[in-house]
Amino acid sequence: MLLALTVVAACGGSGASPGTSSPPARPATTAVGTTGFVVAVIDGDSLEIDLGAGAEHIRLAGINAPEAGECWADEARDALAGFAGGAVTVAVEGRDQFGRLLGRVFAGPTEVDIEMVRSGHAIALSGGPEADRLIAAEEEAVAASSGLWSATACGPAGAGDLDLREVVSDAPGPDDQNPDGEYIVIGNAGTTADLTGWSLRDESSTHRYAFPRGFELDAGETVIIRSGCGDDTPTELHWCADGPVWNNGGDMALLLDPAGNVAARLRYWRPADAIRFASTEGPVPSSGR
Repeated sequence: MLLALTVVAACGGSGASPGTSSPPARPATTAVGTTGFVVAVIDGDSLEIDLGAGAEHIRLAGINAPEAGECWADEARDALAGFAGGAVTVAVEGRDQFGRLLGRVFAGPTEVDIEMVRSGHAIALSGGPEADRLIAAEEEAVAASSGLWSATACGPAGAGDLDLREVVSDAPGPDDQNPDGEYIVIGNAGTTADLTGWSLRDESSTHRYAFPRGFELDAGETVIIRSGCGDDTPTELHWCADGPVWNNGGDMALLLDPAGNVAARLRYWRPADAIRFASTEGPVPSSGR
């Protein structure tokens, strides 16, 4: 199936595109799991917790926080320490590819993953049983320009009026055999923008693209960034990724300025078998921080 989307929103605003709605609210999850004590907070989405047989590395399921050394990483780590600084309950879901326990963490009645996203210290991932609630919490954070969603979270905002207009995540045929059939479209509603130092990433942050030095997007123009390799032109660039970039079942594109601020975002997800979209087209409104 070809998945394409076009979202037009007021500059600096956020919300769902016409004909869509926010994820439905569901009751908070009751903490059921193993009681432990936080030994160390590693970063904004992982901790060491003693569950009775020594410390285990726990990766919070369903969210992604900035990595060490990145903008907002320290703030995210400190926020996680604040939400989960002592006795906790861990609901384990399995292990990830790195051998870490993967699960949800509760500090009393507080759902730590939800609060990390709602406060703007982490982003939601599209998959998993709590995805709709996490995405709803993310929409709250974006609307409030909280944390990493502030226009100046990482420093002075980059010049420009850029927006993410369309993602085609499901290329015709097998995705890994047609990488150029998968692409994202970026538009410029302002004056000519020099994208040197700008970058594009997905929600997992596994896939990152840096714009070529000196690349300019003229006023009123668009550029397509294809996931495969090829010769760049003024209207088409190539990610040359190792494989497919955009998840067919749901993902989020983030356009980052040279300082690392989120200049625009475009999310698509599939709750209850219905594709829904949300966007923030640059710059994200400032929280006055």
